[in-house]
Amino acid sequence: MSVYAEFFPAWASPPGETIRELAQKKGLEQATVASALGIAERELHRVLDGDLPIDEARAEKLAAQIGGTPRFWLAREAQYRQALKSIHDDTRAWVSSLPFVDMAKFGWLEAASTFTDKLRHAFAFFGVSSVDEWREAWLSERAGLAAYRTSPVFTLQAAAAAAWLRQGELAAGHIRTAQWSRTDFERLLPELKPLTRIQSPSEFLPQLQHKCAACGVAVVIVRAPRGCPASGATQVRNGQAILQLSARYLRDDSFWFTFFHEAGHLVLHEDRLFLEWSEKRHMDATEELEANDFAEKVLIPPSQEAALRVLPHEFKSIMRFARNLSVSPGIVVGQLQHRGLLPREKLNFLKKRYTWS
Repeated sequence: MSVYAEFFPAWASPPGETIRELAQKKGLEQATVASALGIAERELHRVLDGDLPIDEARAEKLAAQIGGTPRFWLAREAQYRQALKSIHDDTRAWVSSLPFVDMAKFGWLEAASTFTDKLRHAFAFFGVSSVDEWREAWLSERAGLAAYRTSPVFTLQAAAAAAWLRQGELAAGHIRTAQWSRTDFERLLPELKPLTRIQSPSEFLPQLQHKCAACGVAVVIVRAPRGCPASGATQVRNGQAILQLSARYLRDDSFWFTFFHEAGHLVLHEDRLFLEWSEKRHMDATEELEANDFAEKVLIPPSQEAALRVLPHEFKSIMRFARNLSVSPGIVVGQLQHRGLLPREKLNFLKKRYTWS
């Protein structure tokens, strides 16, 4: 009987599954099992499905008619109830970890006040039917997000980051793109620089998305919900590249540098998900430096580096230099500041600021 004494269910498996198994081995009909339990046959499913608990009287009858001991059946029942409670508590914790207020505010899912409705909307949003399925999709070793476990805030912010990435996937699904072509995209990037000089995102974003879509890249702007530290992300899925921006910093220099930085990841590191966290991570140090260098060279070609370093720090010179490079003056100011050639507090009035509509 030791097989019963060491029963430790890893999930919420009702005792009815064991009853079915043992009854089948003994060749017992459902009517016989129901009679042994002292219940009508039409009520047997309630015991088998776990709706009707096994009390001491039923445990005695099961032991006598099917096998095991009363102690085993009572332990089996207690373990099942504990497993149910653990699953329930885990599910509540998962729902609580999602930035539900912002997800509803941004229109990603329906607003809800009850736990049941929140759970239903969250499962529909992620396209899963259980928390375990969600973890397999987002936190398992095969999931791209799992690579970011080394981040000190991963545990607290993983759900928010997953929600942001999921919304990016959904948004990218509405953009028709050609097959992803790294060669075509890399060739396109210098041609996108004049877009940085357009003041309004409502004017340059449709052009940016259209041009990138022709190279197989879906550019999506997804506002980061509370708790999500991401500013950008890239991944290639089913022949489509996704370049996702949160526009966390609503200035032209930050927006466009992040775009070309993420473009660098697609060109240089298309093999996995890259996610820009608010704090630095050692595992991506080399790739981040490479993406930074890539972006800098697209925005300020190496042939113009020397001219940038001797550029007078005054309005007209910067405006002229920016016009010659077909970039916004804010980008030139940002690059001067990044290189330590210009104090962070100087000439920021040349940076264009965006607002969420």
